Amino acid sequence: MKWVLIFVGIAAFLGSSLVSANSLTERQFRQLEKAQELVAEEKYSEALEETDDAANEWEEGLGLVLILQLRGQTYQMLDETDKALESYREALDIGVLEGTRRSSLAMVVAQFYLVQERPSDARAVLIPALEAPAGEGLNHAAQAYILVAMSYQTEENWRASLPWIYQAEEFARDIPENWLLMRAAAEFQVADYPAAELTMKRLISRAPDKRNYWIQLAATQQFQEKQREQLATLELAHQRGLLDDSMEEMLMIQLQGAEGMPARAARNLQSRLERSAESHRERGRDSGSDAGKSGHRKGDHDHDGPRRGQRDAHSDEVDLLVAYQRQSRDFSMAAQTMTKHKSGKVDDAIQLAEMDGNCKLAVDIADKHHRRIQGTSMLSAGRCALELQRTGDARVWFQRATKDAKSVNVATQWLTYLQQLTDAGLR
Repeated sequence: MKWVLIFVGIAAFLGSSLVSANSLTERQFRQLEKAQELVAEEKYSEALEETDDAANEWEEGLGLVLILQLRGQTYQMLDETDKALESYREALDIGVLEGTRRSSLAMVVAQFYLVQERPSDARAVLIPALEAPAGEGLNHAAQAYILVAMSYQTEENWRASLPWIYQAEEFARDIPENWLLMRAAAEFQVADYPAAELTMKRLISRAPDKRNYWIQLAATQQFQEKQREQLATLELAHQRGLLDDSMEEMLMIQLQGAEGMPARAARNLQSRLERSAESHRERGRDSGSDAGKSGHRKGDHDHDGPRRGQRDAHSDEVDLLVAYQRQSRDFSMAAQTMTKHKSGKVDDAIQLAEMDGNCKLAVDIADKHHRRIQGTSMLSAGRCALELQRTGDARVWFQRATKDAKSVNVATQWLTYLQQLTDAGLR
């Protein structure tokens, strides 16, 4: 924790009304001045020696408070935290300081307690100081209210922390980002999602390139079942390049599909699959290079487990892409996706290409996979070949289809029809 080093200078008190009631003697003034000079010169041990007698012998009053604060600061410089806390606490307990001077010293003591994981002790010194008047025209330091909030949050008392954060924001000239993070955390924990949504928007306005802020904003909207707003948030984050290859990107794509935007979902999912394929190729190149340097052969290590999981996830995404392409009536793209990623879906791809009127694609797919396609797909290829004015190719496809029991009758009819056309001089 960043320590707040508080030492109220002598000159500051000489011009204040406090001195009229708690005056310093000439001897006290000179001794304080000398001790302060030693601290400024980083002669900490000498400063402590200089103030030993005063700390033990001076009567309670402003002079003793100043001496104890000085000694607390000096011990703090020497990393003697227990003695520093003892001196600061003794100065606070004298009760001479009022208003903002009291709350400032209470802040120092409270920070020591928080470091020592004593949040209730921190509140015991800080809350009474903050509840007392700050002084005419003054407010207590906003940071003091944040310290109280921190003491509650360390005990996971999130609800109790919120009023103190609100008060700190009211008094602060500038609100640090970490205060908003504290506020958002508390609002999440108490399930005040509308408030958390507003706070996350404030954080995003501060730091629009912080990925987690967008994710948390989307989460607040999801908890409120504000699906359209959640999608808009994820899309904005995606435009900033903050969601690439993440689970949140996949959630965005699924929301686009659910909100009746299958074409947009398909475009984003296709880009995701292309990035994944390129990443896989790069890993393969790197792996091959490393294997060559180390003398290992491909297959020396068994990585089948993780790769199988990756393949399953990839297969699910491909199936989803095809579904989105079909929903958006882009059957040709669905067919191309199938043949590119799903070797077992060639027959379906040919049917989709024909359905979309893309006969060239249907025939191209059939030509490329002619050893593996079924008779029904051969019929589609034959019909499409006829559409493309490729009668000879059509006849070949229908002849092949006669070898499949499921398509032999239809194929025979087409061959008869073609022969009739030929006899009539039409083909």
